[in-house]
Amino acid sequence: MPTTIKDIAKALGLSTSTVSRALNDHPQINDETKNTIRTLAERLNYKPNQAAAGLRTHKTYCIGLIVPSISTHFFSTVISGIQQVASARGYQLLICQTKESEDEEKKYIDALVSGRVDGLMISVSRGTKNFDHLRYATEEMPVVLFDRVTEEVDAILVEAKDYEGSHKGTTHLIKRGCKNIAHLAGSKGLVVAQNRQKGYEAALKDHGMKVDERMIVDCDWDKEKVPEAIKLLLRHNPNLDGIFAANDEVAVQAILELKKLKLKVPEQVAIVGFGNYPISEIVEPTLTTVKHHPRRIGANAAHKLLSSIDPGYTNWKEEYITSDLIKRGSA
Repeated sequence: MPTTIKDIAKALGLSTSTVSRALNDHPQINDETKNTIRTLAERLNYKPNQAAAGLRTHKTYCIGLIVPSISTHFFSTVISGIQQVASARGYQLLICQTKESEDEEKKYIDALVSGRVDGLMISVSRGTKNFDHLRYATEEMPVVLFDRVTEEVDAILVEAKDYEGSHKGTTHLIKRGCKNIAHLAGSKGLVVAQNRQKGYEAALKDHGMKVDERMIVDCDWDKEKVPEAIKLLLRHNPNLDGIFAANDEVAVQAILELKKLKLKVPEQVAIVGFGNYPISEIVEPTLTTVKHHPRRIGANAAHKLLSSIDPGYTNWKEEYITSDLIKRGSA
């Protein structure tokens, strides 16, 4: 016979309602009690009866996740964090990939809302210019926007401290003596890219350095655009001695391109990336980068969404995940 909530309650001398609320992460149950109940539930291989629960609560116990890509290190790690939290709470995860298309994003939102998932987690595509479909989703159910967010939509936000992280990375280049620092920027239309550029610019200003717009090249998160970007920067300023890149893939490609041009990293040009992707430890020299904890971003986004679905929801609106500088060979 499968383990039931009654079995767990009897074993611990608790009421079935206490066990049920603890397994659903209700805020009125303290953490110690939750951990005790969850540990026993796991040991007894307890599985929630989602069909019965759905009939009682009118829930589907499914949540939708819409991301630009499932193949990148960042989003695959975010998904892992979300999946862990969702599974522990008895929810299934429906994952949709937009491939950076606004039309695909609209299509998936319509499908998931029509299918009556209990909530949505969305990272906005770089092709999205109109946010009406996101507003529609927030009117129908709880929505969490994470990493790629927009303030034009009234949703719960979960972000990394991109401005702070970029400021740390650029400051590190300045402190090691770089005088001519470029920025290989992300997609201009995304808040995450804007915040990383603002952090770069603020670090320069904070150290008495001027911001030269010609030293900022939009690579749109695309490593294929890096070779031309490096050539453009060197034509403008042959004394280029530092690069802060909006993500690690772009930073690694910059290292490879500089090597082709017979420029030494970090002796002639120091480089800092953003993300701490696995490739940052493989490239030679290893990449100094800003770590922004994608698994934690995913887990926090899932906690926020599932808590908003629960009747005991506490109204969090924003969550910022601290970014850390990881010093390696490229700077």
